[in-house]
Amino acid sequence: MRRSVYSLVLFLLSALLLLSCHAKEKKEEKNELKTYKVTAQEVQFYVEATGSVQPDLGGASKIISHVPGTVAQIVVKPGERVKKGSPLLVIKSPDATDAYAAYLSSVAQLKQSERIYNLNKELFEVGAVTKNDLLNSEATYRQMEAVSAGLRKKLNLYGCGISAGSDVRRDSCSDTVTLRASIPGFVADIQAHVGDKVDTSTGLMTIADPQNIIIVANIYDSDVPKIKKNSNVTFYVDIFENTPFKGIVSYVSDVSDTESKTVKTFIKILDRKDVFKQNMFLKLKIEESKKKLPLIPQSAMLYKDGNFYVYQPHKDGRNILKQVKPIKEFPGKYMAVEGINEGEIIVVSAIELEKT
Repeated sequence: MRRSVYSLVLFLLSALLLLSCHAKEKKEEKNELKTYKVTAQEVQFYVEATGSVQPDLGGASKIISHVPGTVAQIVVKPGERVKKGSPLLVIKSPDATDAYAAYLSSVAQLKQSERIYNLNKELFEVGAVTKNDLLNSEATYRQMEAVSAGLRKKLNLYGCGISAGSDVRRDSCSDTVTLRASIPGFVADIQAHVGDKVDTSTGLMTIADPQNIIIVANIYDSDVPKIKKNSNVTFYVDIFENTPFKGIVSYVSDVSDTESKTVKTFIKILDRKDVFKQNMFLKLKIEESKKKLPLIPQSAMLYKDGNFYVYQPHKDGRNILKQVKPIKEFPGKYMAVEGINEGEIIVVSAIELEKT
């Protein structure tokens, strides 16, 4: 009887021990943490900036005065659209008065020389004058005809609008010259002010082609070395918020703005120029270098005391924190980081490890 009881007790103790070991194995299996072998991914870096649509002045029309004088009136405003021949500004010039006086004199001399030439033709027919007299009167007439035509063209250039053989009156011209647009477009810039003295080389105004536009971006001084000519650009405009447009860097200025600490960078638009208007505000991403960086699951990162960390299993069984710096998010909840190397092993769920 005692032996049976003793055997039963040993059996129960063995069963309890087996159950305890099995439960311990289950618990250890349950607590086993998943790990991840760090891979690497090539990452494209960008310089982010803002900019605006501006006229490309390379194909613009520079307005200069035909005569020296003083700016008497500016007819248009910056940004205003103009047609070919539209008045832009008025120059008060003594040259216009002198040209008008010279033209009046030439017209009088032309009429006189024409009468003499016609008279000599009649007298030559009856032998009253020599052929030499006739030829001289004809030469004088032709000369005055040319002088008068030249002065008339000059006055028309000044805006008088005199036609050949018209009856010229003093009020048909004045001492002012109206400068007009040579191409259709819009007023991109006005350099002149009323009262300024100008000459025939002074730039007064710029008329730009509305289809000839460019993006001007403001790049911080610290980012300028990262940007190269012909770098690809992606940009967005508010009215097409989710539509990316393409461009290319055409020129980076050599001059820095001392107040804003920025450098103007000029970007050529590669597509859909028709949707952009002057002064539109843009957000830009300019491609710079590519760099291969470690790629880890976002779940492996732990934010602690203002920094990001990952857990790395140690050979002694401990899990050690290692600081990383997030650089760029990737699809599938992955993150490119700095501070860890390709091939290293990390714990997949840092939060889960923190809880245990």
